Amino acid sequence: MKEKIANWRLTIRFKWTCLLSLAIFMVFGLFATLIYTSIEQALLHNEENNVRDTVSAVDSRFNVYQAPLTRQQVQRRLAPKTKRNFHDTHGRLVTESPEDFYRDSLTKQLARGDLSLVLFDTHGKPIFKMGNIDTKFERTKTTKITVVKRNAQRLKHLRALMPIYSERTKQIIGYAKITNGMRNYHRTFRQLNQKMLLVILFAILLSIILGYLLTQPLVRRIKQINRTIDQINDDPDSTARIPQQRSNDEITDLVDRFNHMLDRMQDYTNQQKEFVEDVSHELRTPVAVIEGHLKLLQRWGKDDPQVLEESIDASVSEIDRMKKLIQEMLDLTRAEQIENNYVNETTQANETIHQAYNDFVMLHPDFKINLDDTVPPKTIVKIYRNHLMQILVILLDNAVKYSRDRKEINLSVSTESNMLAIAVQDFGVGVKQEDLKRIFNRFYRVDKARSRQSGGNGLGLSIAKKIVEMYKGNISAESAVGSGTIFRVNLPLTSKKNKH
Repeated sequence: MKEKIANWRLTIRFKWTCLLSLAIFMVFGLFATLIYTSIEQALLHNEENNVRDTVSAVDSRFNVYQAPLTRQQVQRRLAPKTKRNFHDTHGRLVTESPEDFYRDSLTKQLARGDLSLVLFDTHGKPIFKMGNIDTKFERTKTTKITVVKRNAQRLKHLRALMPIYSERTKQIIGYAKITNGMRNYHRTFRQLNQKMLLVILFAILLSIILGYLLTQPLVRRIKQINRTIDQINDDPDSTARIPQQRSNDEITDLVDRFNHMLDRMQDYTNQQKEFVEDVSHELRTPVAVIEGHLKLLQRWGKDDPQVLEESIDASVSEIDRMKKLIQEMLDLTRAEQIENNYVNETTQANETIHQAYNDFVMLHPDFKINLDDTVPPKTIVKIYRNHLMQILVILLDNAVKYSRDRKEINLSVSTESNMLAIAVQDFGVGVKQEDLKRIFNRFYRVDKARSRQSGGNGLGLSIAKKIVEMYKGNISAESAVGSGTIFRVNLPLTSKKNKH
């Protein structure tokens, strides 16, 4: 049981559904609370107005007296049986009939049924009571309206305490207590609470459904990502990708980046396989040659000085080629680490270019090497000096190797759009268009027999391309069979005039 609880987890769908449901329900709850409070205040204000109307009616009915109220006066004013004549506060004679009582505002208020009234004389003795109301006396000099709760039912009701002043003498002639049971108020709220309960249940159900529906697209996309990852884990060579959708949101951006990452990983995997296959192929030949010569010497060749010398020379030659291959492989590996170790390095372009030019002029006196240099003095290029020299050496050496009849090389350097532009042109055998796209691949050689004779392993241009790309530059080639090849390199410049 404990293990099941420990392994149990809350899914992201459950979490997001709960979160969205809670958010939707809170918004609804806030809205419902505002409506509920507004209705309550409106109903309570209406009941308070009814009490104030009753207070006003009581005061207008009894303020005509000058002396303290008596039971007989109250009885005559509240329950007349015959016509009665009396003088009002201005001394005018007024005749009142029993029918006038029932048209009076006080009578209409008391007829509502939820209003109760008790009158007191000036000593606090009850002289009239109507309705269910306590007769406890509380002396006051001003009218007070308060909201109280009944102890038993815990229901709100209104209570008004008021002194009755004589309009003529301005003296207190009695007191009144009025209570409003607010039956309409409570009945309305009972109905409202029942409906609110149904609405709350509906809101909970609706918020859960909406929360589930809103999280469904996101969860579906996550499942697609998981399925794609599982397919790739099962088959690293799989071309499975996350399906694209038309929506333009963060999940789409994530999917695009993930698919792009998978494409790059697939490219790296393919390159690694090709690299291993090419290295195995390239090393197999020199190893087989050395093995053949050693077996030859082991059987009988060691007794023949001529065979011994030829075998040793051939083995040393193959070992030298293996050393060069291993060195080029190391250079290619280091080129892939430039972004971490040399990304901020700079060098003076003029100095490095002229050094490479002078070195090749000295090493290949049989070649005519032309230099066209329009680079301003002290131009700083964003590349490590040794790497720039390595690029120039690879391109110039490649031009020398593939030049047969016309031994001439053009080296031109210039600045264009904040870039250092380098062009190396030879007039050799050239490259076919179908081969031109692959000359930067590892171990690729257009003329393998001639490349082997010249000591090439097919890694030079791959190394040059990797170095250039690591420094945010670009390299390209143009060629025509029998007319030669032009390699173009562009590297970013910096505004700095001095080397680090």
